[in-house]
Amino acid sequence: MEKIAVVLLETYSAKLYIAAADQDNYFVLQAFQKEPIKLALEMDSDYFLKKPQIDQTIGVLKGFRKVCELHDVTKTIAIANLFRDSKPKNIYSFFDEVYASCGFRFTVLSNDDQNDKIYLGTINSFDIPKGIAVHLTADGLHIVYYNRRTVIEEAVLDIGPVTLLNKFPFEELGKEVAIEKIKKYLQTQLSDITWLDQVDPEFGLVLSGDYATDFSKMIRKYKKYALDRDFGLSCTKQDLEFIKEQVTSLDLDKTKKIKLIDEPRADVFAVSLIILSQVCEAVKMENISINDNALVRGILFGEVIPSTLEKPISDVLGYSVIAETTFHDAGQNKHNEQVYNLSMLLFKQLRVLHKLSRTYVKVLRVASFMHDVGKRINFIQHAKNAYNVIIGADIFGVTHRELVLAAFVASLHHGGEISLTDWVKYKDLFNEEDMDAVYKMGSMLRVAEAFDYTKNSVIVDITCDILGDSVIMKTIATGDSKFEIEKAMECGKDFEKYFHKKLEIL
Repeated sequence: MEKIAVVLLETYSAKLYIAAADQDNYFVLQAFQKEPIKLALEMDSDYFLKKPQIDQTIGVLKGFRKVCELHDVTKTIAIANLFRDSKPKNIYSFFDEVYASCGFRFTVLSNDDQNDKIYLGTINSFDIPKGIAVHLTADGLHIVYYNRRTVIEEAVLDIGPVTLLNKFPFEELGKEVAIEKIKKYLQTQLSDITWLDQVDPEFGLVLSGDYATDFSKMIRKYKKYALDRDFGLSCTKQDLEFIKEQVTSLDLDKTKKIKLIDEPRADVFAVSLIILSQVCEAVKMENISINDNALVRGILFGEVIPSTLEKPISDVLGYSVIAETTFHDAGQNKHNEQVYNLSMLLFKQLRVLHKLSRTYVKVLRVASFMHDVGKRINFIQHAKNAYNVIIGADIFGVTHRELVLAAFVASLHHGGEISLTDWVKYKDLFNEEDMDAVYKMGSMLRVAEAFDYTKNSVIVDITCDILGDSVIMKTIATGDSKFEIEKAMECGKDFEKYFHKKLEIL
């Protein structure tokens, strides 16, 4: 197994991501560290990086090197994404000093390269084949418009909250005047991107970058959102407008910080919200998704799965559940896939009884493929542990609601009851039918797992006949399936409880 580190050096922060990748081109992020840096401090008009700031940055990068050694990193990708408008005169001597001190050889991505990575990190992480990917940094705005998995248009503006505050400082102009000037300036800049008003409002809008993540944290706090997760958060333009109005109404002294978020300056965060709001207004989109690591995920997809440079992953959900199970319970993917296939057969065969819509298919898919991930924590309690693992997993292509429901379904694959304490915690994500659906899917999952109890994939097909007060399951097997059938019959009481039919298996 290969360990890959991505070091991302930005104007005001340094980030370290560590991913584990296997020989089959699956990867998962395993570690993340972010540290503030002050490279731009006191650079002034001479455009020279100063020694104290260089030393501080190198100190941070030396710490990253130690973390890489601790994780047995075998490959490092170092990307510098800083000083977009005017590079310091000694930037390359700085890179040489970093290499000599830390061993990181930095590459500076062009705007086109960054757009490509942002697109890769969006299209391969979300089930949104048509959309707009917007990535905001302290000094840059990237907008990538794609349709049917092909980039149609892209744009880069050398503006970010820090550059706009330098251009329209609050302390000189006054907050209200500065905000109005920033809005008008943004409207002018965005109007020059002629294709923005041609975007179909039904397309998906995905925001990424630190400021998008900070906005996600704020909206989750405001809504008392139960799931501690920014990736995949769904919200609306109205949510963004509300948070923007709340923040811009504050005293936006640049020395003040807003609680909850990583950005150390309240004024910078406020302007980031204004930028994102103006982009939403320009594309006339109401619904928003949050992608916390678009650029870095794009870098990793391009490195670990080179084929994605030509063609995106067609099944992002399938890819991510296999990736997660590969690293949680190595060697079980054949069993996981068999349980998934059998669960889907039961879902289709029993539709007349369970009456669940196809919107639950993703839920059952995640739960069936990941039902055993808790074994790595504790075998005896692995059904309950699977719940916690799924809640925290990087699963692509599902909503937060679907992810949490899948966790509950997986927790039932050995029977038992839903934890009402946990259910109430996430109740705002659910509808009236969900609890009944979870119990029915949990029962189907339990039967499907029993049908592959020996993990030999001996049962290859199932047909279900519903006769009177019974469901008769006829199995087609490639060998002796007596033990599997006995185990499946042990699920009969739960099955009858939720489907109101007796279970018979032939």
